[in-house]
Amino acid sequence: MFTNTPGVLVVDINARRRAGQAVAGLLAVDGLAHVYWATGLTWPAPDQRALSLAVIGAAVSFAPRVVLPLALVLFGAATAVLAGAYGRGGRVARLVSFGVAAGLLVRGLIGLAWALGAGDGAGPVFHWLNLLLYTPLCLGFGWLAATRLVAPRARNVLGLPLAHAHAHAQRHPDRVDPLLEEFPRDR
Repeated sequence: MFTNTPGVLVVDINARRRAGQAVAGLLAVDGLAHVYWATGLTWPAPDQRALSLAVIGAAVSFAPRVVLPLALVLFGAATAVLAGAYGRGGRVARLVSFGVAAGLLVRGLIGLAWALGAGDGAGPVFHWLNLLLYTPLCLGFGWLAATRLVAPRARNVLGLPLAHAHAHAQRHPDRVDPLLEEFPRDR
């Protein structure tokens, strides 16, 4: 990540792709956990009530009709974030990436408030999971998404907008920018 213009954050293509892979991976793992719980299994908790209190901090249903739609939303968001990181998906992918970044950051900030004692107290398991797992993950991945996926248009390693990179390559044929090469795996 770098900046060419003061006050303008620019993200290189590789950083955007790695961030997209990481954020999409987190969302997919969360989606898989929801699919697992939809089977009726409650690991790592002994029962649904304990699972609900540990994961959400309140007693709510983990029935398939509740967790399967959440899993689908998570898988859809993971797909859109990954597509956006690779310059695909258009406005929808950008909006979903923005929503994911905002959602993660808001959850992280709320998690900080809970960690500092705000709220009615959801029990020690949720408190420690929130403090050591949920909040750091949300803040870290939310920041990653906000700075790498929602930031202005990707640039190549030379710092040029992709539209101008081709002209730069024509003026300097001795310099090769591997990010301008088209590889079958990028199609």
